[in-house]
Amino acid sequence: QRGLDFCEKYAHFVKERCVIENEYASKLKKLVKSYQPKKKEEDDYVFTITKSFLKMTNEVNDMAGQHETIAENLTVNIVDQVATLVLEMKAERKKYLQEGAKHMNNLSTQISQLERSKKQYEKAFKDAEKATEAYKKADADINLSRAEVEKAKNTSMSKNQQCEDCKNDYASELQKTNEAQKVHYTATMPATFQDLQNMEEKRIQRLQECIRLSAEIERQVLPIINSCIEGIMEAAGEVNRQLDSKIVIDRYKSGLQPPGDIVFEDLSQTGGVMLENSNPQTPSNTGKRDTLKGTVSTSKSKKRGGILGL
Repeated sequence: QRGLDFCEKYAHFVKERCVIENEYASKLKKLVKSYQPKKKEEDDYVFTITKSFLKMTNEVNDMAGQHETIAENLTVNIVDQVATLVLEMKAERKKYLQEGAKHMNNLSTQISQLERSKKQYEKAFKDAEKATEAYKKADADINLSRAEVEKAKNTSMSKNQQCEDCKNDYASELQKTNEAQKVHYTATMPATFQDLQNMEEKRIQRLQECIRLSAEIERQVLPIINSCIEGIMEAAGEVNRQLDSKIVIDRYKSGLQPPGDIVFEDLSQTGGVMLENSNPQTPSNTGKRDTLKGTVSTSKSKKRGGILGL
């Protein structure tokens, strides 16, 4: 019974593991879905690092599918099989226990019959002894008539015959009981115990196969999971920081040329008055015009300034 209880315990363990595998797979897929690029983020997925991230999430999604496969195969090949095994074992156990009870009952019945025949023999023996003693007394008593003595003799003979019959019955039942006892302890019960042992060993073997199969089920998906991991490694290898930097540069470059050198202004030549365009922070009008040549647009200049936070 404890063996059957253990079967059910093992089945519950695998069943709960399947729930965890499915929950894990579900949460992984939900996680991947939540990190898929939105329409407004599509421009961000031109970079090698973001492409690598997207490829990684796809591989994680595939890994989640393998955990679903593990749960499905464990359910079909382990949980369902163990449930069937338990039903078979319960039926077999009941059958063998009933057989054992039947053997025990047969032996008990035979022993009871032996006890009854023994008691009958003991009673008949005592009655025969009394009848014989009574006959001896009657035969020695000269006051009794011949008819009374003859009656005592007949009673004695009858009781002794009954005693002999009971003795024979007792001997016969004893022989039957010894034979039944011998068969019980050397054949029928050992056979039933062997059936129970075979059943138990079969249960252990089936559980051993289930444990090995559960490992094999997981081993079968390892190449796919390893392939997903390799895919993530490849995605990491495809990241190119210089290329990503160039994409950013190409996307946000203003086209403006760096300003020229600031001209030194001698105050003694200007009478101590700064010229209108003498501010070192403000390029001359000519400088402005030259700087704007070749730009993509003045709006990009403003945008660039916004990115730099200036």
